[in-house]
Amino acid sequence: MRSTKTLLLPFIILLSAFYCNAQEHEWIAPEGKIINYRTLTWQDFPGKPDKDEPAEAGAAVRPSIYFNADSGEYLPNDRLTYKFHVKCAFQSVAWVKEIVLKDRTYFYLNHEQEHYDIALTYANKLKADLSGRDYSAKNYEKEIDDIYQDLMKKYEQTQDDYDGQSNHSLIKEMQTLWDMRIKKCLENNTIEYYSSPESVVKTVHYLGQPVKRIVGEPAVQFATRCRPIYSEFSDELAGKIIETKEWSADKAVIAFYSQQYTKTIEDEAPKACTRLLGEVFLTKDKINYKRVLIDTFTNEERPTKIVATFLANVDSDSYKELIVITATDRKDKEASGTQYTVKVYDNIFPNIFPARLKRLDDISAKLEGGFEGMINGKPSKAKHRSQKDIEDELKKMGINNSTNH
Repeated sequence: MRSTKTLLLPFIILLSAFYCNAQEHEWIAPEGKIINYRTLTWQDFPGKPDKDEPAEAGAAVRPSIYFNADSGEYLPNDRLTYKFHVKCAFQSVAWVKEIVLKDRTYFYLNHEQEHYDIALTYANKLKADLSGRDYSAKNYEKEIDDIYQDLMKKYEQTQDDYDGQSNHSLIKEMQTLWDMRIKKCLENNTIEYYSSPESVVKTVHYLGQPVKRIVGEPAVQFATRCRPIYSEFSDELAGKIIETKEWSADKAVIAFYSQQYTKTIEDEAPKACTRLLGEVFLTKDKINYKRVLIDTFTNEERPTKIVATFLANVDSDSYKELIVITATDRKDKEASGTQYTVKVYDNIFPNIFPARLKRLDDISAKLEGGFEGMINGKPSKAKHRSQKDIEDELKKMGINNSTNH
């Protein structure tokens, strides 16, 4: 039983770090931008580089880790306990040069994103280390500071190793290795893989990988942290995330990510394309999840948007299937409008964890979307372009049990 006597912790500790050959700047407002619900965009880099920046420095990011604590409480043995609050802020002094925005944009953005990702993993580690013990009444400030300083030395070394070993992303092989290391640490909420060899971290490329959820972590933050390697999670996609208990005792998380890739055709210049990846994170328990691929969504390499995702029983068993509606805009000599596509995926039975969902092509064809607009000079009307359209069609088929979680 804890005493109600309290003791104030009279300080806030801050850490500011600035990478990519940037000079030190004064501390910005402590809140900064807390970006753990999406990935970075170049709009997050409004600062200006110093005049003496080296020519090879194309962009820089300045994550800051800071913490404070609620009033402490005395334990019966005259020890103290605190509730710590740790945040990882993205500072507005981050900058990018115009030449970077014109060439290899995503390549540089990925490198800067991972500086922030490293900071996020250390912020989580700091909270765990500070909260996982109690402190002496006489020496609590030093004990807390020792934990902080020891971890921050490791943090600074990790950031230096990342830039040094990859030469600020210019050594492709080392950048790729660090991409996998950082991804492995993110999805397992740890810092233990920052010096691991490729043989240990290369599993981030494989389907069906386990990931860990922090206790009390919001679904959108979990989905952002555990995104697939080389993918982005925008505000728009964050709005499409859903949680459901339909397939497990605890809530599964369904999320979609955008991913850039290059399509190469013989005798043609490489073509930059974007696709969507759908994933469902299934619970093994409240902390351990398994990543399951839903599907890859693209339409002739055109950008594709998620219109709706929901669950409905479309077969004879008692479990509901996943329905995904996507839309792709088209404007060329033959057509101007939007192509809607409907895909249905089989349910997941409890305690079964496949590497990917099974697409039900027959029922998907019955619920086809269609083209809305003008095609070959004639108007065209899509059959199903919304969740309501699908629900109405299911009613016609004798099914009336759709659920939006």
